[in-house]
Amino acid sequence: MGNFLGGSAYTMVRDIAEGYVIPSELTFKKFGMPDFQQFLLEADKLLREIRGNVPPTGDVEATQKRHRKMQRIQQCLTIANNVRSRLR
Repeated sequence: MGNFLGGSAYTMVRDIAEGYVIPSELTFKKFGMPDFQQFLLEADKLLREIRGNVPPTGDVEATQKRHRKMQRIQQCLTIANNVRSRLR
């Protein structure tokens, strides 16, 4: 069983994208290599899904929400990769 907030990697990534969880280096402190692999896989999948769902051109609010989600996931990926690189 992983050390994921919310129980699974997908739930954790989804909560980060929605802004319910703010990731930091301490968030990934107890992660092992298999946990990182699973987390990064789910983050990449959700990021691709968000990029694939393009809101209508005139819907500024939906576009901003989409960009905020993508930014949160990208920031989380950067933090997770930095922590993972120190474990090696």
